[in-house]
Amino acid sequence: MTTKSSKVLHLLCSSLLVIGFLGVGIGSWALMNDSGEGGVNIGAGFAWLLGYAAGGLGLVFGAAALVAYRLARRQGQLHI
Repeated sequence: MTTKSSKVLHLLCSSLLVIGFLGVGIGSWALMNDSGEGGVNIGAGFAWLLGYAAGGLGLVFGAAALVAYRLARRQGQLHI
């Protein structure tokens, strides 16, 4: 593995975490401002589900980026 793969994983991690925070924030805002007319709960629930899924996947990619960086760094030190 190279450090380029860890940079790509880090970029994916950051992007998915941003999507996750926005999804959960928008879903929470929609549920708090629900007027009771129906329909908004479905959209808010979907935004929450998307936000939590993206956030969880972002955390997995973040852990993978750390492992990839450590492995690339360790391989570089062993060959010197």
